[in-house]
Amino acid sequence: VVTSSLFEPLDNDPPYEIVRPFVYASAQPKAKKAMRLAMALEPARDFLERFAPDVVHAQGTVLPVIERFLYRGLRAVTICTVHDARAHERRPWLGSFSGFYGGFDWLICHSESTRQKVRDALPDARIEVVPHGLYTPPTSALPDQAAARRELQLPPGSRVALFFGFIRRYKGLDLFLESVRIAQGEGHDLIGLVAGRPLYDVSRRVEQARRDGLPVAWHLGFIAREEIATFFAAADVVALPYIDTSDSGAFELAAGFGKPVVVTDAGGLAEAFARYRYGALVPERTAPAVARALLGPYPPAPLSRADNSWAAVATRTQAIYAQAQAIRE
Repeated sequence: VVTSSLFEPLDNDPPYEIVRPFVYASAQPKAKKAMRLAMALEPARDFLERFAPDVVHAQGTVLPVIERFLYRGLRAVTICTVHDARAHERRPWLGSFSGFYGGFDWLICHSESTRQKVRDALPDARIEVVPHGLYTPPTSALPDQAAARRELQLPPGSRVALFFGFIRRYKGLDLFLESVRIAQGEGHDLIGLVAGRPLYDVSRRVEQARRDGLPVAWHLGFIAREEIATFFAAADVVALPYIDTSDSGAFELAAGFGKPVVVTDAGGLAEAFARYRYGALVPERTAPAVARALLGPYPPAPLSRADNSWAAVATRTQAIYAQAQAIRE
């Protein structure tokens, strides 16, 4: 499996070897990270050829114009999990996502919605759907909500909506802020909690929210693994008001913590919500609709859900490996 360091082992002592041909710091300039990635291709390719695996499984791409050279011409069966059907921002220098995916023997998508997007670009591709795994929370239990709110300096009696994760334009920060504004204007005690590292400049939005007295607590920056539970413990609901997406790991993290989610009908979110069924699915991507949904209440969480545990995901993925190898042979 070829993946990013963002994907961590579930166990402290995993029964497999981790090889790190490419390491970077998130604060490094993009050009430097791209250069280091390009320099890592040769040793990574040499390792794959010496190791001679039966299957090489890539976990998506961030820079297809460079990464495509790692997989072309390998003797092994090549499989790629599609995390982004296309680039979310217009950055032609990244290279073609569909061109990158087209070089693999098989593709795995996390939803039928994403499969259809890929199919539109690659009509002859072999594509299977394996739902995103339910993230295992990085703690055995959520901290006490009152303690979490004291740590984050949030009032104990307010309703808190969490907007969590890397902040990108397509994730709907503006829609979230406007939803909080509407709830405030209608007299509701709703506080927005924004936590994560922005991948674009949000300083004007932060300044405007503060000037307007918008009830939003900002925690901008990378959230360390050991800090994640505090934010989810403090929240009453998790907001995912995406404008566009393929699928969402943040959704599965919220589900792992057992929190209700409010999601817009974007990409594969409706399919994920149909599996989880706790919170609200907002068909229209408007601030009034999201504001109403954030206020709740919601039906109780269902006792039984579709199985997207990591064990189930692993079983389905292994079956795809076997099928791909059988066809190759």
